Amino acid sequence: MRAKPLILACCCGVLQAGFEQDLALLRSVDPRPHFERRHSKELFYVDGKPFIALAVELPWYHTIYGRYRETMDAYDYLYSAARRLGLNTIKVPVKWSQVEPRKGEFDFSYIDHVKAMAERNGLKVILGWFGHYASGRAGNIYRNLTNEVWAPMDVIEDERAYPRAVDASGRAHHNAVSYDADAVIEREAAAFAAFMRHIREVDSNTRTVVMIQVENEIAVFGANERDPGMWRDHSPRSNALFAAGGFRDDLKYSAERFASNWLRRVTGAGGEEYPIPFYMDFIGGKLAPWMVGGAPGEDAATYLKHCPFVKFIAMNLYVFGDATIDELRRKIEEYRVSRNITAISETNSDRSPWAARLAFLAVGEYGAPLFCPWALNVSFPEWGEPYVLANGELANGADGLRRAYVALRSALLPIALASGEDRLKVFLSHGREEVRDVRGVRVAAINGADGQAMVIHSSDNEFLVIGWRSAVTIQTPISRWPQLKRAKIEAGRWDGARWIPDRTAKFLGIAEQSDGVFRIRLFEEPATVRISWM
Repeated sequence: MRAKPLILACCCGVLQAGFEQDLALLRSVDPRPHFERRHSKELFYVDGKPFIALAVELPWYHTIYGRYRETMDAYDYLYSAARRLGLNTIKVPVKWSQVEPRKGEFDFSYIDHVKAMAERNGLKVILGWFGHYASGRAGNIYRNLTNEVWAPMDVIEDERAYPRAVDASGRAHHNAVSYDADAVIEREAAAFAAFMRHIREVDSNTRTVVMIQVENEIAVFGANERDPGMWRDHSPRSNALFAAGGFRDDLKYSAERFASNWLRRVTGAGGEEYPIPFYMDFIGGKLAPWMVGGAPGEDAATYLKHCPFVKFIAMNLYVFGDATIDELRRKIEEYRVSRNITAISETNSDRSPWAARLAFLAVGEYGAPLFCPWALNVSFPEWGEPYVLANGELANGADGLRRAYVALRSALLPIALASGEDRLKVFLSHGREEVRDVRGVRVAAINGADGQAMVIHSSDNEFLVIGWRSAVTIQTPISRWPQLKRAKIEAGRWDGARWIPDRTAKFLGIAEQSDGVFRIRLFEEPATVRISWM
């Protein structure tokens, strides 16, 4: 009878080593930003290691057409704030009009400035190619002629060379170019190829730029357009293509043409120059039962079919009112189509705890390689509650997001390895006990105000508890006190595959003698607690 605990200890030691060995084997020989299939999932790699882009976006309002060089430093104060907020990545829109101020002439000074500012603050960068922007009912090539000029001015001004889109009533819209006209596609494809070529030339060794968002919220006349007469272009060429293709559905036509013609050509031109991961972001919601995307022209499966350089379609998931976690899970599930990878490219950036909660949910339960609220100094959907004030101070919901990002970064590799599996569960309920099965083990958590927890059953004799303001109870299979007495409970962080204890972290860890229960209490600041025994 005395031998059994010793046998169990030996077996458990092998299992524990196996988990750390799995983490060590996650390394890649390819240092470029890319995806690799490991452990039956697609993992995002940067510098040869799995990477989760924990970001917030910069806005674009203060980079002004005609004065782009003079205004390129408008957001410099936000980079140090991003570092203090716990980000490892910053998402920065770049307007086509900034890159190609005159036809065939390219200016990459803003890209170089962004890269330098990010490197100075220890951040990676996702660049957004804003050749097209259709948020609201804003057309697609400009909203105004000062700070929201997406296409070059000669494209905006020359309706003969670059025909406009026409609605069902026959009215041409000056701010909406027709993407059934080859001229504008050829111009944009050439500009995007030059953009990617420059990134390859200046960044392929430093690898600061890790992803590219291509366009923003695909649509013809506007992403939030609910008028069926504006669900596709009704220009003469578009009408002829609609009839020749045997289409009956305007939404299907827009999605098919945008994906197979315009964006296939643009992303193909850029991907041939420098094939780091590209993605698109869709607004969420549904205009039709078959669509996975909430705007005219959007349908995730259609883009994944026609655009091989597009790695995934991210969703913009904003939480309004009293949504439940299960409702948000259902919205996320809608985007799990075809070869898609779950990612959230925009979400709440206000005082609410939703961004922090969704970060744990998206990254932990769904293995998202990207999570990004919008934006650092602009709050949405509640206005006037930004993460960063004009003087650079962090405020409003910044501390909650900081906790989530600090917690996730302290265990990035274990989370990447276990995400989406039954050995990782996220606990988000507040004020009541939530009980979940974590790979056959009963785990219960009670979260305090805005608190949350993630539990990873990393091996038969090891658990990781990650979070803050949470009380977690783990019912283990240990039945004897001698084994329980040898349990080790300590806080720390993972540096790649190496565990580094942190004796300054504050938490409460108790191993109950009677029934093999571990009780972990996480306080105000985020902590990662490792429970193991031999």
